[in-house]
Amino acid sequence: MALDPVLQELVDKAAIRDLMARYARGVDARDPDLLASTFTSDAYTDYGEWDGKGRNNIVNWIMRPSDTNFRSTHFMGDQAIQINGDSAEVETYAVAFGIHYVDGTPSVVMTGLRYVDTMVRQDGQWLVRHRVLHHDWRGNAPADVQLPSPDRVPASE
Repeated sequence: MALDPVLQELVDKAAIRDLMARYARGVDARDPDLLASTFTSDAYTDYGEWDGKGRNNIVNWIMRPSDTNFRSTHFMGDQAIQINGDSAEVETYAVAFGIHYVDGTPSVVMTGLRYVDTMVRQDGQWLVRHRVLHHDWRGNAPADVQLPSPDRVPASE
């Protein structure tokens, strides 16, 4: 039995939000399998400094080793989602925090991002088929890369 169209739209939008959360977790956890689960096999991406086709190429590029970037945290925000059957046009705002070496010094690099995606439903699952990533702004600040410990956390008074 098919869902009421309004309920189906809510279910689809929830699945698309989950897809973007999985993508962020895959990138931040450096988990290629989780990341791969978000793209079609023939996906195309344009990340600004790199564009490529094919899920494996995209995942390999995102997972590539880097001498300057060793931690990241992505926060996915507002989304505009326009569903048309088994296709959707999706724009997702995000803020990414990364620890990078800038001139040999660890820095927090903050970036405002917009993921502009065409997603498709395949075998009941939403996946990214085409992505253009826009970098809207960027800033950086010195980073304390040591993990907090009891002797580093200020005691409450």
